[in-house]
Amino acid sequence: MVIEKFENTDKHKEKLIGTVTDEVTTLFEKVLDYAEVAVPNNDQYKKLRSKILRVGNNCIRNISKEIVSRYDIKYEAPAETVIEFKSGAKEK
Repeated sequence: MVIEKFENTDKHKEKLIGTVTDEVTTLFEKVLDYAEVAVPNNDQYKKLRSKILRVGNNCIRNISKEIVSRYDIKYEAPAETVIEFKSGAKEK
């Protein structure tokens, strides 16, 4: 996983970059799982793995640079959730 700090990056952008990083990383980890099954030759798998990791990490870097340089981001937290529960004890 590639995590880079960019100068002048606010917390909203960092949150989006973190989310994108997690999703892209999950994607190429799953691709590697499938590739390991599909490519039984260990040497070929290692070469493929290296290329997949390189492409995935470059993708994360490119998206991060794009977000930092071209977008204004505002994170809106999900609405507050209120959970009610009843006590199981009975009064006497």
